[in-house]
Amino acid sequence: MGFGPASAAGAGAPWGPALLRFAVSLCLVLAGALVAGCGTDAGSTPEQDVRRDAKVIRQYFPELGAFEEVVWTGELLGDARAAVPGPSDFRVSGMVRLTASDTRRLRSEYTWQGAPGDPAVLAGIRPHVPGQADWKTSEDFTATVTEGRYAGTFHVDFRKNTLVFDATNPRKKV
Repeated sequence: MGFGPASAAGAGAPWGPALLRFAVSLCLVLAGALVAGCGTDAGSTPEQDVRRDAKVIRQYFPELGAFEEVVWTGELLGDARAAVPGPSDFRVSGMVRLTASDTRRLRSEYTWQGAPGDPAVLAGIRPHVPGQADWKTSEDFTATVTEGRYAGTFHVDFRKNTLVFDATNPRKKV
């Protein structure tokens, strides 16, 4: 897949400057959430870490189109105290409310099949995932979005104009 020490030795490592900028931004957001959470009740909810800014998601997933709404969150993976410093892997999950035209476009451009159960997402996004949804997935759409460079899942409910995503180490495209 191109992640880890072996790929770091080669030129043109897949995680590059854009991923590093995103990871740093994500760290700053998470650090801000931790600082903002100081002094709050111990029973704080994952909702505190949920973001609603669309710009980042549009940069990583332009294939989603001009969606109307987004909620998303991310987390760094692995042990931040690792002996060898370097880029960290990260996971991002979210839910977007598609425009009617983007729903039609996605339905007509890709082959979709039923997906059992609810999509796997980070805890902060679970409350935003619609219940009783008719989830569909598309290998073609996933391949288009990820370009085969990272792991990701994309579930669509065409009746609710809703798409849920979960990706590890996505790459900025815009």
